[in-house]
Amino acid sequence: MKSKALILLTASCLISLSSCSQTDGIIKENEGSQEQTETVKTKPHRYGGWYCPDNLNGFPAVDIANWNKVPVVNGRMPTKEDTKNGSSLILVDAEKYPNAKPLDITMPKLARFYNEFTERFELIIVIQAFNIDNDNIVGFRYLNGGNGSARLNEVTFLNENEIAQIPNSRFVSYDIKINATQDEISKILTNPDYAKALQPTFDKNKKLNADWRKTSNVNYRYPKSGKSTAAYADILFGAFYVQNDYDRLGYNEKFLLLEDKEANTTTLKIVCGPFIDDYDAQKSIITNWAKKVKELSEKG
Repeated sequence: MKSKALILLTASCLISLSSCSQTDGIIKENEGSQEQTETVKTKPHRYGGWYCPDNLNGFPAVDIANWNKVPVVNGRMPTKEDTKNGSSLILVDAEKYPNAKPLDITMPKLARFYNEFTERFELIIVIQAFNIDNDNIVGFRYLNGGNGSARLNEVTFLNENEIAQIPNSRFVSYDIKINATQDEISKILTNPDYAKALQPTFDKNKKLNADWRKTSNVNYRYPKSGKSTAAYADILFGAFYVQNDYDRLGYNEKFLLLEDKEANTTTLKIVCGPFIDDYDAQKSIITNWAKKVKELSEKG
């Protein structure tokens, strides 16, 4: 299985809504060894190439039926408040870039974008488009949660016929508060020793191969996920984050731990999907799995 390291700079994507991190390289890993590093050329501004898939608080997952209902700002540059309430993403410094202006594009727009981290094309919702230093930039939401940005020529807007052909699907989004530290919970999530205890919650009939855990970085498995394209499990700006991407229907798993050290609790945020014909079943499975993670974590 491939493992993709997320190289993120500047402010953390986990908490901030108005600031996000830029990618300035990609480190590919295979079985724990570093293969290569690709350096992106210096950009005249810092607004292109943001990648914040873990910003699940600021930009939660969106079911395909609701893509055109997300809040946006049209016809003007966004204010600071717009970037805080989720209707926009990028706040441009007007003093530094006085000539920055919105593009004549009515949003939201559904588009396709090739993600170098997940190594697949992603459906995205473009919520911002502007020109800065003669460069056209778009800010967008991933359907599975989080946000990013790119140059306009890197995204392809879908027409009505293409949108109509997208299967109706939904994401399971679930939060659970656990009375344990993120270190204790991440151990339950990733240590193969706990796979046996968690497997009955999502594989009651034992249909998975006996060695299923060897091809996963987390003690959870959706049998219809398809082939893995990228995987990540590590501390990201102080929070433990897991993201697994697959080739079947753009299936994705996200597990984020947000620890409150004062309250001695940690919130486990889960986003999995999209699911087409088994949403209700998977919602029940994921909920039960999360409750078992909570039980095991609180046992200490």
